[in-house]
Amino acid sequence: MDIKGITPHTAIGNINLSIMRKLITLTLMTIISVQIIGQLPKKTEVAKVNGIEMYYEVYGEGEQLILLHGWTQSSMFWTEYIPTYAQHFTVYAVDLRGHGRTSPLTPDFTIEKSAKDILALLDHLKLKKTKAIGLSYGGLTLLELAGLNPERIESMILIGTSQKFKGGENSDTNNSFSYENLPPSFIEELKEIHYHGEDQIKALFDQNLNYQINLSNQEVQAIHSRSLIVHGDRDEIIDIDQALELYKNLHNAELWIVPNTGHIAITGINFENFLKTSVQFLTREITTKTDADK
Repeated sequence: MDIKGITPHTAIGNINLSIMRKLITLTLMTIISVQIIGQLPKKTEVAKVNGIEMYYEVYGEGEQLILLHGWTQSSMFWTEYIPTYAQHFTVYAVDLRGHGRTSPLTPDFTIEKSAKDILALLDHLKLKKTKAIGLSYGGLTLLELAGLNPERIESMILIGTSQKFKGGENSDTNNSFSYENLPPSFIEELKEIHYHGEDQIKALFDQNLNYQINLSNQEVQAIHSRSLIVHGDRDEIIDIDQALELYKNLHNAELWIVPNTGHIAITGINFENFLKTSVQFLTREITTKTDADK
């Protein structure tokens, strides 16, 4: 089984523990590399929104661009991407609910709550409309957000995302990817990312949390934001059929299947290509794509 491009940061769902252990080395390298490169934000803030405290950083000038990271990551994931995006946009790099400097997860967590956090943040920032990029858990949050308030999202890039996902379900607890099974070195890396201590990290691995998204075809079809779906052809979390379903239901969407790539289709050898393609997509003049074009 080819696991290239996947890291446990975004690997939410029913994954065999042996696979996840193999991915940890890649994750550690990813964490270390993104911490060395980047630029200082022009603003940081912890905003009180939707009953939680949400941390975000601001970079650059221009139209607004929201960056939403994957599971167990934080806004630090985007460190290598921000210098380029900041040349074109005012970039808001957000720590999602439960992650980084934002409030820890609580038992009533849902993807819908995460989406409403971002909607509340947009209100706090007085942003009527924004562009956005969401990776894995961030992509699920972004898609749910667009379903709740499609007029708030001008254009979006969804990476490793599906309209129907039942993350967190795993009846075989012996094979589950749990906090207790993490190597100590990986836990130490997670502690550098998540600022509320070990309990915050443990909460991320709670198998009872509701990571589910379940948008009907009709709900997705009501979203008319320009969309780019980026999906690894060897994604072991969300398969290609799910990416195709999402593409067919989003009226104004483009689909990019990245070859020989797993769940994180935008790092490693794909980094430069994704960066260039994403900027081109987000700065392109709006053109309406009809169902007949598909």
